[in-house]
Amino acid sequence: MPLNKEAFVRYRVINRCLVDYKFVSKDKLIEACEDALEFSQVSKRTIDQDIHDMRIDSRLAFYAPIKFDRFKKAYYYEDEHYSIDKLPLNNHEMEALNFTASMLKQYENIELFNVFQGAVRKISDALKIKKLQQNNPEFDFIEFETVPATTGSEQLTSLIDYIKNQKVIRFNYLRFNAQKGHDHTIHPYFLKEFHNRWYVIGLHDELKQIRTYGIDRISELSHEYKLKYIKPQLDFKEYFSHTIGISMPESPAVEIILRFNTLQGKYILTQPIHESQEIIENNDECIKVRIFVNINYEIISLILGWGKDVVVEQPLHLRNTIVELYQSCLANY
Repeated sequence: MPLNKEAFVRYRVINRCLVDYKFVSKDKLIEACEDALEFSQVSKRTIDQDIHDMRIDSRLAFYAPIKFDRFKKAYYYEDEHYSIDKLPLNNHEMEALNFTASMLKQYENIELFNVFQGAVRKISDALKIKKLQQNNPEFDFIEFETVPATTGSEQLTSLIDYIKNQKVIRFNYLRFNAQKGHDHTIHPYFLKEFHNRWYVIGLHDELKQIRTYGIDRISELSHEYKLKYIKPQLDFKEYFSHTIGISMPESPAVEIILRFNTLQGKYILTQPIHESQEIIENNDECIKVRIFVNINYEIISLILGWGKDVVVEQPLHLRNTIVELYQSCLANY
């Protein structure tokens, strides 16, 4: 019997759950698969068959070390480092990816999909190179930039539903600098991706402040039925059009003028810092650009990363901030 597309989606979802959560109940696997497949219902028998196939089906060649813990009533990978994402693609998956890439390429000039052009092109390039490597095993002198897998993306569907239907949510959140997570109740407003991580932004119900949470650190997500949803007072789409990253300062966007040496400036011209970037000077001595953005952690980090190759000319308070940070860095040495 041929392997169908929905089955491949379920295999990927089951794998991601086992990698992210370590121990996963059958009910959780069903819920995750149904979220991924949207309108398709998934039975317990289907999950049983999927796990059986992932373990022993030679056509898949996953040979996944899935075990069941009777005390926790949950599935887990016996080898905690295992993931089907680490396995080479088989012919079925290559065909599916080729078909998907070809279909997406038809829409690359449509304005709605402009933001995804780079991703579509990268998939297409990777498939071409993969095909060449299969034909010639010695073709191994190309390496793509790798993006580490992050957790939490399986909750995107639920978060989108909560925002769309204006529902208050509750979850446990573990900060990077904390040993224990804490419960938070928020009115979710906006989802944003930055540096391959997803963030949810909303009004904290108790603090009455806009807060940002990385969804890879969210667990126990649920609907808080007892509270009435408070609608946003801010156009987040407009706000983030002047923001690099996800930090939300209270002050409005300002004009920033940066002076680069000629070499670094040429990189900035070919890969603009922000869509508001304008060239105000370009000669043999320097390249000067103007951007209109909020001053936040991310823009300061960018400026520090360019080191001696850039000087902040305006505004003065940002220039002084950079000077103070460099002085603090020197004090550490």
